[in-house]
Amino acid sequence: MQIKSVIAARINLNNQGEIEEVHVLANSGRPPKQVVRDVESVMAAQFGLEVDHKKISVAQVGDDEENNALAVVESTRPKLVGVTLRTVNGMAEVKVELLSGDKLIEGIADGPSSAYNKLRLFVDATLKALASITLKEFLFVTEDVGIMRLAKQEVALVSITLIAPMGEQSLTGCALVRSDDREAVVKATLDAVNRKLKFLIND
Repeated sequence: MQIKSVIAARINLNNQGEIEEVHVLANSGRPPKQVVRDVESVMAAQFGLEVDHKKISVAQVGDDEENNALAVVESTRPKLVGVTLRTVNGMAEVKVELLSGDKLIEGIADGPSSAYNKLRLFVDATLKALASITLKEFLFVTEDVGIMRLAKQEVALVSITLIAPMGEQSLTGCALVRSDDREAVVKATLDAVNRKLKFLIND
């Protein structure tokens, strides 16, 4: 769920996995108190979590600063660099390389080399790469993956569960298959999780 006027946000947890601080970056279109109330409402409705408004801080920026902030948020979203698949004796090993800001991260997953499971391994490898930059209290789990035809085009679809201290949330992503279904699966995985990463990245 996107909160009006909010550009980015970050949640800090204490050693017990409880929310200690919520930092919000917003534009100047709405009063900070209204943004805080909206954040409280979303946390309660989406996660069933009551957050003291005193733990929520809001920093506001003007139009030019907002454009710069959006550019920074976009630049930190992981982007696909490359995928590798090796198969030996009925087993497959998948490596996914991503670029997060100026940092190269990678994830490796292996398992049986059936057609379906190889697609699943690309999701697993992508999530393992992301695990290196996300807070350890959060876990992404692969639920399902597939390629379907829609409007004469093939689309990769991914279903993921985010397991967090405040509960579980289902995430879905999609990406057009342009030339390589493996790359499309990775991009669909990123599409599913990118909107949540700004809350979960471990600086």
